[in-house]
Amino acid sequence: MNQKTSETLKKLLREYYTDYYQGQLNLPDYQIRVRHRLNENTAASYYSSQKKIKLITQLLNFKFDKSKKILVVGAGTGEEMAQLARTGCRVYGLEPNDKALVILKLRADLGQIDGRHLTQAVAEKIPYPNDCFDLVYCWQVLEHVTNVAQSINEMIRVTKKNGRIFIGCPDYRQIVEPHYKLYLPLFLPKFINKLILKARGRNTEFFDTLQLVNAKKIKSILRQNHILAMQLINPKKKTGLTDWMRNHWEIEPNQYWLITKTD
Repeated sequence: MNQKTSETLKKLLREYYTDYYQGQLNLPDYQIRVRHRLNENTAASYYSSQKKIKLITQLLNFKFDKSKKILVVGAGTGEEMAQLARTGCRVYGLEPNDKALVILKLRADLGQIDGRHLTQAVAEKIPYPNDCFDLVYCWQVLEHVTNVAQSINEMIRVTKKNGRIFIGCPDYRQIVEPHYKLYLPLFLPKFINKLILKARGRNTEFFDTLQLVNAKKIKSILRQNHILAMQLINPKKKTGLTDWMRNHWEIEPNQYWLITKTD
């Protein structure tokens, strides 16, 4: 049974990410990216869940153990949930997408995550009480929500006093769109970027769904809450125009936020 479930999981993951990278984004290297997604649990993958969890472990100074409750906002296909579950914590996941939920339930059948802790829900309306989680983890999700401020406020609401929130997402003042893997003048109106995408032979429907969130907007939202917040700067040198934007305008390619709830 486990072998059959594992094969089904791999098949659905391949279909899910082929649709995403080829169907929605029309990336020329979609096959390579799909293969890396299928090996997301390894350090060698572009999308290594090990590296992500190692990063937040170092940054948060957070003790992972069975007494801790963690919420993953935007659980996706579940590899980060599975990696967090290996730390011994009780891990909960929110995911609105039907196809992703099928994959998450297969992971639960394989014992990688706890199926009782999966919920179909959006970040704007988290179905948990106040002061519930020791850590809320949100990676590359805010650009996909409907309401950024409401989503952040909900994450703060369900976090315990002195609990932590980790948010990672692009800064859309930069000039590289991380989903399409293209240089785009993101500081200009959407219709201009869509014209460029069309000229490059890319689908634009996905771009219409994006919230072009940036660090300035997030700071404004965070100021309205009883929290301590710190934007984390990745010291790794970037290349080309993204590094020029960093050096001259102090705009990071990606924004990482560490938030502590104080009240």
